[in-house]
Order: sequence, then structure tokens, then C-alpha cells
Amino acid sequence: MKMRPPILALLLFVTGAAHGQDFGAQYPAGSIATREQADAAIRAAQQEEDRLTKVFDARDADCYRSLLVNDCREAVRRERELARRDVKRVELEAKNTRRRLDEEDRVRRQAEQEKQRAQQDAGRTQREAASRQQADERKAQASEGSSGKTADEIERNRAEYERKQKEHAQRLAKEQQDAAQRAKNAEAYRQKQADAAKRAADAEEERKRREARREERKQALAKKEAEREALRKRAEEAAAAAH
Repeated sequence: MKMRPPILALLLFVTGAAHGQDFGAQYPAGSIATREQADAAIRAAQQEEDRLTKVFDARDADCYRSLLVNDCREAVRRERELARRDVKRVELEAKNTRRRLDEEDRVRRQAEQEKQRAQQDAGRTQREAASRQQADERKAQASEGSSGKTADEIERNRAEYERKQKEHAQRLAKEQQDAAQRAKNAEAYRQKQADAAKRAADAEEERKRREARREERKQALAKKEAEREALRKRAEEAAAAAH
């Protein structure tokens, strides 16, 4: 007598396939862009992986009630791998997105630190220059008020003081210019890194879209192959039952 596939196995197959397709449709290639989306996709992928494990473990166990146990189990194995491809794709895309965002955050923090250091350097330079200026002013005033100084000596002291003040001002301007340039360089570096990260992300998204298209074609071929295999098995079972 011909053994028919148990109804439970058929129900599990239909349910598993439908849910697998729905899961892939929820996360089309390139749709995971934020950290929240990536975290949610990883959680959903794990839940879907757990669900598929239960579905296909039950189908595999049900194969022992079939006439062709090994053929049934091999078909289940292929269908399991086919169903898990979308889960793996989504999980990989989510983890890649999270790594890209982590790198962008690192670059932003580094650029901000460089900018803060440049501002601190400029502030320290200003304070040091102001302190030197005050010291020079006190020194000049003390020199002018000391006894025994001639008018020429006082004038020379004043000229020397003004020369030093000019040098201090020039050094201060140069240091401020250097600090501003460092801040500009840090911002340029941050932008360069961000642009590079975006180009890499765009290239990765395009690669994933191509991979998704190839995966869709492979799934379509695998589905046709599974249908042909099912027809072959039914024909063999029918022939065996006839004898």
C-alpha cells in the first residue's frame, strides 16, 4: 500500500516556506540603514532561525514515516538551507551596517578630539602670551621708574619692550593660525573618512543587491528542482505501490 506524506509535514512545509518568504520581504537588500534597524533585524533573524530549526527538525523527524526516508531527509536538508539563506543575508547586512556605523562614530569622535585639542592649544597660547605681556609691562615700568636712567636709556627700554610685544603678537598670531589649521585638517580628515565609509557602504549595498538577485535566481532554480524531485518521488512511490 502506498504511504502518503503525513499531513503535518505538508503543513509545516507550507508554513515554513511562507514565513521564510515573508521574512526576506521584510528586509529587502539595502533596507537596513540605522543602528536601531540593525539591532532589530539581528533579533528578528535569530527568532526566525529558531523558528526554522523547529519547523525543519519536525519535518526531518516526520521523514521516518515516509517510504523513502533518505530521499525525504535530503529534500528537507535542501529546503532548510534554502529557507535559511534570507536569514543569513539579513543578519550579515545588519552586522555590516552596525560595523559601518561604529566606524563612522569612531571617526567623528577622533575629529572632535582633534578639534578640542586645537582649541585648547590656542587658549593656552593666548594665556601664555598674556602672561608674558604682563610680565614685560611690569619689567618696563620698573625699569622706567628706576633712578639713574637717562632719557636715551628709557627710550631704548621702551623700544625693546615694543619689539618684544610685536614678536609676542606675531608668535600668538602664528600659533592661532596653526591651531586653526589643525582644526581644519581634523575636520577634513573626518570628512574624508566619512566619504570613504559612505563609498564603502554604497559599494557593499550594491554588492548585496547583486547577491540578492543571484540568490533569488538560485532560489527559483532550487524550487524548480525541488518540484521535479517531488514529482520523481511520487512517481517512484506510485510505481512501488502498483507492484
